[in-house]
Amino acid sequence: MAGRIQRLCVFDTETTGLSAHHDQIVQFAGVGLDPELNIIPGDEIVLDVLMRPDVVPSPGAFAVTGISISHLMQHGIPEFEAAGHIRNWFMRQEGTNITGYNTQRFDDEVIRNTFYRNMIDPYQHEWDKGNSRSDILRLVTMVFALRPEMLRWPLKDGRYSMKLGEMCRENGISLDNAHDARFDVMATIELMRLVRKANPRLWDHFLSLGDKVQIQNLVNQRKPLAMVDPFFSREQGHLSIVLPIIYDLSVKTKMYAVDLREDPTELLSLEPSEIRRRMFTKVSDLGEGEGISSIRSISTNKQPMVTELSVLRGRDDLTRRAGIDMERCLKHATMIDADKGFRERLQQAFISDFDPPEDVYEGIYSLGMIGRDEHNLRSRTRRLISIPGFEGQRPEIIATDPHELSTMQSRDRLRMFELTLRAKWANYGDEVMGYNKFTPAEIGEWVKHLDRRWFSDHNLKNCSNLERFTTALAEVKASVAMDATQEKALEELEAHVMSTVTLVDGLKSISADLQENALAQESLRTEVGIIDSDRKSREARGSSDGVDYQP
Repeated sequence: MAGRIQRLCVFDTETTGLSAHHDQIVQFAGVGLDPELNIIPGDEIVLDVLMRPDVVPSPGAFAVTGISISHLMQHGIPEFEAAGHIRNWFMRQEGTNITGYNTQRFDDEVIRNTFYRNMIDPYQHEWDKGNSRSDILRLVTMVFALRPEMLRWPLKDGRYSMKLGEMCRENGISLDNAHDARFDVMATIELMRLVRKANPRLWDHFLSLGDKVQIQNLVNQRKPLAMVDPFFSREQGHLSIVLPIIYDLSVKTKMYAVDLREDPTELLSLEPSEIRRRMFTKVSDLGEGEGISSIRSISTNKQPMVTELSVLRGRDDLTRRAGIDMERCLKHATMIDADKGFRERLQQAFISDFDPPEDVYEGIYSLGMIGRDEHNLRSRTRRLISIPGFEGQRPEIIATDPHELSTMQSRDRLRMFELTLRAKWANYGDEVMGYNKFTPAEIGEWVKHLDRRWFSDHNLKNCSNLERFTTALAEVKASVAMDATQEKALEELEAHVMSTVTLVDGLKSISADLQENALAQESLRTEVGIIDSDRKSREARGSSDGVDYQP
């Protein structure tokens, strides 16, 4: 794998909040490296992104970064266009490894959701043309677990810290302007170089773990492996010995393994329903000792840090720190292998479906894969065409009727409609209104979405509304010591939110006037009727747990 990597894309994002589904990138930076970790001349990208009107930002996020709304307004581009630039940068060269610091936990999900919202395949950049992913935080965790003498480890409140800034300072790497995307990228590159220089073999092994096929070949042997995972405590070096058992029937890239440090006797005695209860019930609701902590997941497409036991040969210091008794672990593996029905019982325990999403933005996984017809229609919205009234060429989505486009395919019309509607209005609302490229029905749908996002008491995870924003802003001002840059950032953010609320109120008024004059005529349109019917079917199947978007 490492030999096939021709280029590394090191990137970082700054976002409006913590939700990969509902927040957005406001700053993206990336630097391309050759396999020797030299910067490739001209292979750099820095983007500022305009705020979507359906994003209620987090004051805490802007207090940390100090990003200026006025700067974004002056230099930013729509998210729709930024997504295309990011995708093209990732796909510029075959054999590109996409990486960053702690990217797999957050930034990769942000990128996937950005592409999903903006009519780009959410996954292609991760695998096509020999591409792969890695995460430098995983590299640092691996060094801590397997070769801790390679780096100096910062202590904070008596515990080791792996935060990028603290790791860099402890190891002599300058980190000015932390939480500026480009500076975080440069700091990450220096940390990569430090590890590669100290142990090239470990570096190559780390990159090889991004090869999904290699990982599958390893775990399919179903033999004990050394595993490094943040789930295992820092006191034990994030290290344990596990035995891969079964694949998840719903997620083909996920496998379940058992931590062999723990005696499996009780686990082997449990029926599938009891395993499920103990795994998915809150610890506070379980009886003493009922929790199951020995089952771990291995995602073959997320660079799992699993390797042969030989990596621990001659390193008694590591096994002692991890509390690993190798002979005992191998005995536990034999016990599990001897129980021929355990794999089937565990398989039954993990049979489940995705919870239905409450909003189409949350449906990247739970609404199923995007079919070929839907993909082709999504790609069509990104074509540059000549639109009457516009100078030059503009994305076709500006002139697209979401009702018409979504009813050209039948698999998931409602998902297609809502994503098209939102991508059009969230990115090009001023142009759509200025050149009258909309119907009364679609502006009505857009206003409903904005009204729910800003003014309703919704329960969308990590997604705010105006009332919660106001409360959070007051809390940040009262509790966070800020410099002048941060104070200005919050002032501009507050003004931006008030301006957006005014915009929403204005759109509601315009929509109300249009609906009154055109409601009867619009209701006769076949496409509008189809989408309304799909929505009614969805609502009829809704429950207190969520809403099923499948028509």
